[in-house]
Amino acid sequence: MPHATPFPRPHRPARGVTLIELMVGMVIGLLAVLVIAQVALLFEGQKRSTTGGSDAQVNGALTLQMLQRDLQMAGYGISTGSGAGCELRGNRDGVTPPWHGQPMVPVRIVQGTDATRGSPDSVFVMLSGRPGTSFHALPVRLSRVHRKSDVSLGVDATVNLGAETAQAGDLLALIPTNTATSWCSVVEVTTRPAALADTIEHAESGAWNQDATANIRPGVSFGDVGYTVGDQFVNLGTLIYREYALGADTAAGGGTALTLRSTDASNAAWSAAEVLYPQIVNLQAVYGVDTSATPDDVVDSWTTVAPTTPAGWGAAIAVRLAVVARSTQYEKAEVTTTQPSWRPDGSTVETLPVDHLSDWRHYRYKVFEVVVPLRNLLWQS
Repeated sequence: MPHATPFPRPHRPARGVTLIELMVGMVIGLLAVLVIAQVALLFEGQKRSTTGGSDAQVNGALTLQMLQRDLQMAGYGISTGSGAGCELRGNRDGVTPPWHGQPMVPVRIVQGTDATRGSPDSVFVMLSGRPGTSFHALPVRLSRVHRKSDVSLGVDATVNLGAETAQAGDLLALIPTNTATSWCSVVEVTTRPAALADTIEHAESGAWNQDATANIRPGVSFGDVGYTVGDQFVNLGTLIYREYALGADTAAGGGTALTLRSTDASNAAWSAAEVLYPQIVNLQAVYGVDTSATPDDVVDSWTTVAPTTPAGWGAAIAVRLAVVARSTQYEKAEVTTTQPSWRPDGSTVETLPVDHLSDWRHYRYKVFEVVVPLRNLLWQS
């Protein structure tokens, strides 16, 4: 049989990718890139918001912890009952210290310049800086009168003062029994008393010991009695006096920060304000007062009004604080629609204004509250 020979198929030339196919591929690739970019942007935005919120959480918590710790120590060595709220006077080599003319109290709150608008408050803390045993923190009675021109204090030798109560350079606050008609004078110990000593020297050689012509000690003429038998003195040591307030936060791109100023016996002037924690945008404080006829050391009311009498200062046994921290992340959308708030009396809601800040709605805020008992005032009572 004859073998059939197949005819060869016609040769077709090879084709590449058409223009349409190329354009479709490019569109698919661009869509994929767009989706990935959107996911990445969303993730980065969420991460920045979370990080910014974390910054506010940390700054606010650290601010509250520092204030709480210092307020718990407030009044150490100066809480004497009868001396509460006594006007404190002193002078160092002709320089008037910041605490001159202020009440000798553990904590003093200065309301903001516009209290009706919730302007940030300032909190002043005072305590003795005397190290050592606890004995020196107790008030000691005078055993003889102290005249305007005297350069030593008379004490009972059986108290056995020695170096436990006073050393050269320590500041002492003389406290009259009746603080309404007098004031508390600050003098400097110039000689370390010996054991069983019955005097404590505060000679004019001390930087804080002004001559009798200065209006630091009560009396008009040199022989006038400023402090009598039974009046007391407490050892202030270096007299720690601090102010916590809000100041400009130039390092963190605007806003305000918690700042600290302080002074001690080595200097009669404020130190430069130190920025502690950034982006703290409001600070509010109120006194907790025991108004019971028979004091029971329980807060009955909260008020912004500072006491004016020894009994009033003795009844201010706690402080309630509120701190507002702002995140560092600016949000394109308005993420805050209402201003933060707190409960100054534990129940009534009040606004913590932040609308004085530019673009305040584009930031997130966190509020921290704490009640701090003034334990040194409570313990001495």
